[in-house]
Amino acid sequence: MSTEDLKMELEKMSSKLDQVQDKVLKDWSGDGIQEYMKEQRRLQEESMAKAREQMAVLHSSLEQLKGQAQVNQKVIGERVEKLKDMRKEIEDIQTVADDMLRERELTEKEMAATQEDIAQEKELLHTQEMVTQQRLQVLEKSADWFKDRLAFNFKKTPAGRVQMILTCIDHKDPTRPFFFDVEVTPEGKYAVTACDPRVTDLDELVEKLNSTNNLRSFVITMRQRFKKMI
Repeated sequence: MSTEDLKMELEKMSSKLDQVQDKVLKDWSGDGIQEYMKEQRRLQEESMAKAREQMAVLHSSLEQLKGQAQVNQKVIGERVEKLKDMRKEIEDIQTVADDMLRERELTEKEMAATQEDIAQEKELLHTQEMVTQQRLQVLEKSADWFKDRLAFNFKKTPAGRVQMILTCIDHKDPTRPFFFDVEVTPEGKYAVTACDPRVTDLDELVEKLNSTNNLRSFVITMRQRFKKMI
């Protein structure tokens, strides 16, 4: 029963008591009526006291309910904030997972492209090695021809180059050596790393050698350039 209901009940009881008192006053007189009135008053006061006690209990219960409601509201608020934080964490984790997935896909594409580049590079290196070996074989096979016809000799240097030595150029000193060092680069091209004496258009001659791949013609031309310096 609520506080309002109790108030209404008390008002009804008070109204009935007043009605009873009026009736008794009309029907009764003397000591009998006085005793009756006292008894009714006592009963009324007891009822009022009980009603007040119930009201106090209800008021206490109401205050407890209000306090519990505040606690519940605080707990609900904390849970709502926790849920918001959890949702934010989930969104952050999802973002990180998406980034990792994209990064993985990109890495896989890069790895595939790198493997393809490595395969192409291996093929290119193999081709260059074959060209280098072929040109080294040309140098070795041409040695006898150079020796017999051009007073030419060659030797390998500690750096792995081939030093070509020409003699019989200076008629005053036929044994005087004229030389230049030749190597085959990793790209499979000829390069002259040393030349004594220095030939002025050596770079152009080496470029022509790489375009024609005619080593004999190059050696003959170098002999001619050395001879012009005498």
